[in-house]
Amino acid sequence: MPKSYDPELKMEIVLRVLKDENISDLVEEYDVSRNSIYAWKKEFLDGGMSKLNGESPTEQEAKLKEKDKQIQEMQKIIGQQKVQMEILKKSPGRIKYRR
Repeated sequence: MPKSYDPELKMEIVLRVLKDENISDLVEEYDVSRNSIYAWKKEFLDGGMSKLNGESPTEQEAKLKEKDKQIQEMQKIIGQQKVQMEILKKSPGRIKYRR
């Protein structure tokens, strides 16, 4: 079974490669194969950090849609709270409680 590497570690190695550090030194330092480093570099250049995380484009889109939905729900709640605050500002002391 192939080794699994943390996306942050992959990113660190890729950044060092992009800074022109010697790949042989990185192979030895991190105990990873030269082919893995080249594959991670290509993945990063093709798709950024999300590609190193192993996410497909459809998974990325699904996450973005979910985040957009959460933002819309929060904006709705904030809007409702603003309306309630305006009502309370306009009628201080006039709120009567029913029993």
